[in-house]
Amino acid sequence: MEKEIVLITGGDGNIAKEIVRKYLENGNIVIATDIHENTTNHEFMNNKNYIYYKADVTKLEDLKDVHTKIQEKYGRITHLISAAGRPMKTEIDGIQSATFEEIEKSINLNLTSHIYIVKIFLDLIENEEKTNKTITLISSINALKSFNLPVYSAAKSGIYGLMKALTKTLGRKNIRINVISPGTVPTKEEIESNGNFYNYRYKEMLALNEFTKQSDIADAVYALTNITKAITGQNIVVDSGQIS
Repeated sequence: MEKEIVLITGGDGNIAKEIVRKYLENGNIVIATDIHENTTNHEFMNNKNYIYYKADVTKLEDLKDVHTKIQEKYGRITHLISAAGRPMKTEIDGIQSATFEEIEKSINLNLTSHIYIVKIFLDLIENEEKTNKTITLISSINALKSFNLPVYSAAKSGIYGLMKALTKTLGRKNIRINVISPGTVPTKEEIESNGNFYNYRYKEMLALNEFTKQSDIADAVYALTNITKAITGQNIVVDSGQIS
């Protein structure tokens, strides 16, 4: 039986690396892309099922180049996970502090790139003969509650709208599409170096006693693609009760 092929954009991010790990552990072929040179994922390099392509998701030529490489090597994708995204530095203090340049960058990275990715790689998903085919878009609880990141929130809300607009169209092609909205997911290093900040600013919001971990997001993504096969058109919040 042919292996499932999983494309993970933004695959060098802290959350996305755990998603990569999850699919490799389950025997899938994983194609990861990110803007960085492949210097941080040496732990995966000896895995014959791991492929990395340097690509900027905001550049059409980079995405089209990755599409060509996948088309030539495999001709199909089973699961597409669009995970690139981050807030811009100048919007941390609200709309008045956000520069016009970084507003444009935020929309391009946090919304437009996801639209590009779905449009460009959709034919490879359609080429997949397996019946369980999915698209999972990574949004944020910033789409659902104000954390004073207005441009980032607007872009992440747009991801939800994109998913809803495509649910029935893709469903007729036997493709499920869902959104995962993580809460605050600090790394172990961030908590160790700046624990007071995270504990004071965010932890008191949690219904549970611990922050959501990167592996929690990876588990949720994997469950959506491979276990809960009747779920489509949904926004799954994984935030340890942060916005409850």
